[in-house]
Amino acid sequence: MEKVKFKVPNMECKSCANAIEKKLKSMAGVKAVDIDIQKKMISIQHENPNLCQEDLTCAVEDMGYKVQVP
Repeated sequence: MEKVKFKVPNMECKSCANAIEKKLKSMAGVKAVDIDIQKKMISIQHENPNLCQEDLTCAVEDMGYKVQVP
């Protein structure tokens, strides 16, 4: 299982987090999404060898959010 982390600085509320979580969980192989709204951090665990960090960050950016990779 691979773990990916990144920051979403303009994620402001629970409804933003829920929308992002729903989008990420719909991606093939994503097993867990953990979102910390206060720290504006997202951690994703996935089992898809064809899924890379860029795929995950692009999915969030396509929703209108900015992504910062630590």
